[in-house]
Amino acid sequence: MDQPANRFASEVPVNLPHNRADAEYGSDAICELLRAMGFEHVMLTPGSSFRGLHDSLVNHTRNATPEIILCGAEEIALHMAQGYSKVTGKASLVVLHDLVGLQHAMMAFYNAWSDEVPILVLGGSGPADPAERRAIDWLHSANTQSESVRPYTKWTDEPPTLRAVFDSVLRARRIAESAPRRPTYVSIDAGLQEEPLDAPPALPDAGLPRYRPAPPIAAAESEIAAAADLLTEASMPLVFGGRFGRHEEAGPPLVRLIELLGAAYQDGTDIVCVPTAHPQNLNGGYRSPPNPIRSESDVVLGIDCPDLTALVGGYAGARGDTRNATTGSRKVIELSVNDLAVDHWSNAGGALAPLDVQLLADPLHGLGQLLAEIERRAEGAPAWYRCARDRREDLARRHEALRAAQRARAQEDRDAVPIAVPRMMEELWQAVRGRDWVLVSRNGRCWYEGIWDFPGAGRFLGHNGGGGVGYGPGGVVGAALALRGSGRFPLAILGDGDFTMNPSALWTAAHYRIPCLIVLHNNTSFGNDEEHQIALAEARGRPVDNAWIGQRMVAPEPDYAAIARGYGAWGAGPITHPTDLAGAFRDAVAEVARGGVALVDVQTQLK
Repeated sequence: MDQPANRFASEVPVNLPHNRADAEYGSDAICELLRAMGFEHVMLTPGSSFRGLHDSLVNHTRNATPEIILCGAEEIALHMAQGYSKVTGKASLVVLHDLVGLQHAMMAFYNAWSDEVPILVLGGSGPADPAERRAIDWLHSANTQSESVRPYTKWTDEPPTLRAVFDSVLRARRIAESAPRRPTYVSIDAGLQEEPLDAPPALPDAGLPRYRPAPPIAAAESEIAAAADLLTEASMPLVFGGRFGRHEEAGPPLVRLIELLGAAYQDGTDIVCVPTAHPQNLNGGYRSPPNPIRSESDVVLGIDCPDLTALVGGYAGARGDTRNATTGSRKVIELSVNDLAVDHWSNAGGALAPLDVQLLADPLHGLGQLLAEIERRAEGAPAWYRCARDRREDLARRHEALRAAQRARAQEDRDAVPIAVPRMMEELWQAVRGRDWVLVSRNGRCWYEGIWDFPGAGRFLGHNGGGGVGYGPGGVVGAALALRGSGRFPLAILGDGDFTMNPSALWTAAHYRIPCLIVLHNNTSFGNDEEHQIALAEARGRPVDNAWIGQRMVAPEPDYAAIARGYGAWGAGPITHPTDLAGAFRDAVAEVARGGVALVDVQTQLK
């Protein structure tokens, strides 16, 4: 017999008949459909509006395919699904309680929507029949529950019958996984879930190709030719890589394209698409030395970039923003499905980009089309190809100079206390560089380029999408769940403010044995906003000494390592001296390698 401490370690249902019974209730049939659709996990926070589904997941499909992953908050459940889908590229599954549970998850919906991540969300609702409602059902019922999430979902439905539920769930997954990929939401009436069945319903064969997502969208041949004209005639082409860098297969064709063109390359968003050491990679990053390549370029190609306007300098001068060069006379080419994702409600995606050629296509498929055309034109080494070869040599020299300057800057304040962020990054890199690691999340404002050596695409999953703080803990654990058993080592660098909002995700990781390493870049502040207060105070001639008020979590400072241990994870810190980093990271990496969950709290400088 299990000891009391181990009683709840296993979530395998007990006291059920040896052979599986036919579906007896509406929720049984729905869970059979979810199993047939191949969902391995379902992220949820318990709620009475889907008690029928919950019972069937446990006692009918026996908590297997899909397996319940219990989350401490609905927001964490949806962020876990976001991280999971960024690894798999397929729709993940979430179940949410009605109204109040849905409202808890709204910010996470927006993050996933902006991040173009496919998620199928099911919600309990009703019952629609007033005679079936208890007092709490009246409080938590809405005439159209999906109305509240329509602004940041691709499609919603509230099916009135069990057969309609089957159709809606299949449709919702196909819509979520078809470009542009985004969350969908189906509200399932509590009465339908709990209704007894006269006979088991005939389920559609969810595995048949007829239910697969739409095929990739191809670019028009005339536009491919126009883009190739501009790129081969350019004196300094510049390529930006975007979201598709989450997936390893994006890397080789992108590298081949920039090499043929002799193009400069930069990551166009918080992502990694091209190897750090590639001689044409001129990534700048946070607080990097000035890099004139953007203003020098005469043709720009953005591939799957969420906001191309930002990359071509469209916001220069706005509220003091001087980071980007002005657009000028440069020719701009966009390869994405961004125009298919335009929404009437949100301004996500930025201002309308000034385009000379638009390749409206699935990024990877369109890249293949463009690469094939450039390869065809390169046959026989025409004049443009010889110019590209010379440009590659120039870019390689620029690459080496840029990386040398970045390395030199990273050595500044190396032994400082509080710990300089580059020192923290360097020590963490040394601790994991020999492993098959995946950086599932990072605090983009703290990232110093040139310290980590990325081998290419598929090693970093990007930011939260919508700028909603609190994504980190759930997103990390969801991505780590998708990577579990792959041999890859998941790790993340999170801000302390991000972690503070949803720390119970560590319990989910510890309980379900989802190995991952979280390093807290802990500057005790909501650092982004403190920097805004400093900038505004300087502009207004006011004292910067007060910028910390309403920003700093001090007196007392949270004990994050104790919080981690309280949720069943391994915790170390606060690490306050740089000489202690190596040992703490070494021990944390060993803990994760054993299958554990580890958090290291590092007290860092604000900058």
